[in-house]
Amino acid sequence: MKERSSTSLTEGPITRSILLFTGPLIIGNLFQQLYNTTDSFIVGNFVGSGALAAIGASAQIINLFIGFIIGLTTGAGIIIAQYYGAGDGTRLHSAVHTSFWFCILGGILVSIAGCLLSPLILTAMNTPAEVIPDAALYLRVYFLGALFNILYNMGAGTLQATGDTKHPLYYLCLSSVVNVVLDILFVTVFHMAVPGVALATLIAQLVSAVCVLWKLTHTDDIYRLVPSQIRSDQAMLVKILKFGIPTGLQTAITSLSNVIVQSYLNGFGSLAMAGSNIYGKVDSFALLPANCLSLTTTTYIAQNMGARKFDRVKKGFKSFLWLGNLYAVVMGILLCFFSAGPLRLFTSDPEVVHFGAMMGQVLGPGYILLITCQILIGTARGAGDTFSTMLLSILNLCGLRILWLTIMIPLFPSIYTLYLGYPVTWGTAAVCMGIYYRKKIKPRLGLSQSVF
Repeated sequence: MKERSSTSLTEGPITRSILLFTGPLIIGNLFQQLYNTTDSFIVGNFVGSGALAAIGASAQIINLFIGFIIGLTTGAGIIIAQYYGAGDGTRLHSAVHTSFWFCILGGILVSIAGCLLSPLILTAMNTPAEVIPDAALYLRVYFLGALFNILYNMGAGTLQATGDTKHPLYYLCLSSVVNVVLDILFVTVFHMAVPGVALATLIAQLVSAVCVLWKLTHTDDIYRLVPSQIRSDQAMLVKILKFGIPTGLQTAITSLSNVIVQSYLNGFGSLAMAGSNIYGKVDSFALLPANCLSLTTTTYIAQNMGARKFDRVKKGFKSFLWLGNLYAVVMGILLCFFSAGPLRLFTSDPEVVHFGAMMGQVLGPGYILLITCQILIGTARGAGDTFSTMLLSILNLCGLRILWLTIMIPLFPSIYTLYLGYPVTWGTAAVCMGIYYRKKIKPRLGLSQSVF
């Protein structure tokens, strides 16, 4: 390998390796969060609460469509990390090129479906009539660029699976700057309002996709992407789908439960929608390090399983759990008591801030449950078990959450009741994953054969 701008997860001090890998990942995802956050900031300050509610109503639909395809690429990332850890260049080459073939096909289908179905889904979600026109327009412009989003995430996932978190960081920094500049230009100068922020996001995603594809096609490492060789290897595609479909379904169905939550939330009015939307932005930033730590967990476990370093796998799991819980306690306290300050960056409307702060008071104490669950899921995925984690996640984060809304909202028709459904289902999911880890995953971490 002539070029290797990556952090090794199979050698060296464990905690140091974790932090060196996760650090650029956090910063990169921080910039990625700036996409929709910048949209909400610009719209909330220069357009109004109605437009802010439109973007909030759109977010869950975007997560539903895009999340499924990106979830599928997680299966590819697991396989790529394992082959890279094992030094298997032939099968790594096949995995990379088959994955990109699948992403191109999936991106085209998502664009078509998103553009056609957006108004119907918004109506089914009980979205207020005054919000639907802006929300539908935002979604249609966004989905035109779905292919760019998916290609970037596949490319970044490939680099991260091989230990390179620095280049995705650089590309996200660049695309985020493009997004911020274009948001300001389109909204404050050209007065394009909601369509302007959607167009800015589309162009920024194109920039990030071009950058990551350029890197993959010009590297000298064994994961190099050769455009003329992008095709489907049937056996490899089956293997990718075996690990990717459960993760994709888990992401999509969890997003579907959030769409259902959004439909209940819409019934509390546009101010509650706007407040929950801006807290969602703060929440995304707050949980970003934990999400990145979960991704690092998957990559770390997969690479070390591929390299057959099983003692390192078990020691690494303890480090992940310790780091995650420490972060959860600190961040949970901060957002429970001090979330109003960050919320005022998005709006000066006191009612909107009030609804957002209420959400923080309920969700903050539950972060330790969510982050523990994420670390356990990341460990199971890295060990090659995506199906059971899918079932447990769907049961708790979708099934029980919908059951909670169906039973509890009529009995206690308060927005507090709606918010409380999140920590309750995080807790049940953490308990289920903890039991599953002890019974099924922990014994496998000492096996001497490959999980693939």
